[in-house]
Amino acid sequence: MQLQAQETRHTVLLFLIVIVLPLIFYPKNFGVGFDISPILWMILEFLYFGVVLWTINDDPTAKGLSYSLMICFGFRLCAGVGFALLLVLMNGISVGTAFASGLSSYKPAVLLHTLSAPFIMLTILRPLLGMSRQKVKSRFSITPLSESSLTESIQPEQVRHEPEYVSKNPLRGRVIPMQPAVDTFESSPKSFDHAVEHVFELSAVRFCVLLDTEGLPVAYAGDELVHRDVWAPIGRLLSEQVQSTLLRAGNLVLQGFDLSLDTYRLHSVQVCGMWLLVGADRQSEELEKVRISQAVEMIKKTFETKYPDASFQRVPEEYYV
Repeated sequence: MQLQAQETRHTVLLFLIVIVLPLIFYPKNFGVGFDISPILWMILEFLYFGVVLWTINDDPTAKGLSYSLMICFGFRLCAGVGFALLLVLMNGISVGTAFASGLSSYKPAVLLHTLSAPFIMLTILRPLLGMSRQKVKSRFSITPLSESSLTESIQPEQVRHEPEYVSKNPLRGRVIPMQPAVDTFESSPKSFDHAVEHVFELSAVRFCVLLDTEGLPVAYAGDELVHRDVWAPIGRLLSEQVQSTLLRAGNLVLQGFDLSLDTYRLHSVQVCGMWLLVGADRQSEELEKVRISQAVEMIKKTFETKYPDASFQRVPEEYYV
């Protein structure tokens, strides 16, 4: 809303400039006093408007282009009328002569109004032509690492091992490995990927990553993949440090935490022994917490469906909001 008001002020200011500027030099015509019929001049004006608008947006709709042409022509007429009224008020010229000068006879003013019309009215014409403002790049975006540099930085000891979960089976010592969630989860709407994408659908959310017990990403959705590689180890480190502090403070168990930074907020929630880490804009008014709570329930149902025999030693989980 503030940006629209600012653009409106700029449009009004430019409109006042183009009707006042010719008044300074009136009645000098600077050698542009060519004689041409009003009908032919109007046709040339529409051709000029069409060329400029087509250049600005090479794929406008016919309806949008027609409305834009009429708006530009209307601006030219309003500027001419405004210039004529100033002539009457400030120079004492008769109404008929003033309106003739503003609309057709005084060519410097007519040329200025015609040439500037599509550019001054661009704010209004943008939605009609199907144009949109270029998205501002995220303030916390990081230059993505090349695939070769990532491959070279991975050492053999960093190869991912699937987390293991203790079974409820009475046979002690039995271990159930967690299988990779590639085929089943990607084809099913109730998957870890579906849960993180559900959170990322909110416009304020910049990335959402689900980390396993080793701090490795299980599912990710975000603006740039580099966030996954950056925040996965950071999320695990933060969780371990906070948990160790709570244990010293009174044997408390961490369920989740919020972290406010200068540009955005971090939300971390423990679910099924894993960690859901979400980065969102500070101006989001914490609306992402509703999506995070829904994602937590989706992850719990997905895990219980895929691994019915797996269990964790954990405290009862509560809603995030």
